[in-house]
Amino acid sequence: MIKKVLRADKYCTRIEPLNILKNKRITGSFEYQPGDQQGWHNNFGSDSARCYLVWSETGNSGMRFVINGKVETFYDIPGWQYRIFNVPQPHCVFANCKRKSYGWKLETTKNEILNPIGLENAEAILHVA
Repeated sequence: MIKKVLRADKYCTRIEPLNILKNKRITGSFEYQPGDQQGWHNNFGSDSARCYLVWSETGNSGMRFVINGKVETFYDIPGWQYRIFNVPQPHCVFANCKRKSYGWKLETTKNEILNPIGLENAEAILHVA
C-alpha cells in the first residue's frame, strides 16, 4: 500500500473493506500508522449517519468532534470497537498507534455513540449495525 494524500490534510491509506461488510454502503476504509491523521471535514451534502468499525492497537488514537461549538476528543480503546455519528458534522481522526477503520452509511440517528463501544471481534458488529 502506498501512503498518499487523499485531500490536502488527510494522511492515511485507503484499504479494502472487510468481507463481512460486503452488504454495507461503505463510505471509507482506512489504515493509519502512528502519526497519521485525517484532517477536519464534515461530509457536507451527505445527511445521514455513519457507523465506524475500528481496530486500534493501543487506544492512543481516536476522533474529535465539534459539539455545541467546542472541540471534544473521544479516544479509541484497544482492539475492536464501533461508534455511530451523524453527518454533516465537523470531525477529524488522529492516530498515535496503528489503527484501521471501516465506515458505512446509516439512516440519521437520535442516538449518536461517540464514545467507542468495545467488541469481542470484528464480526460482532453484524449484531449491532
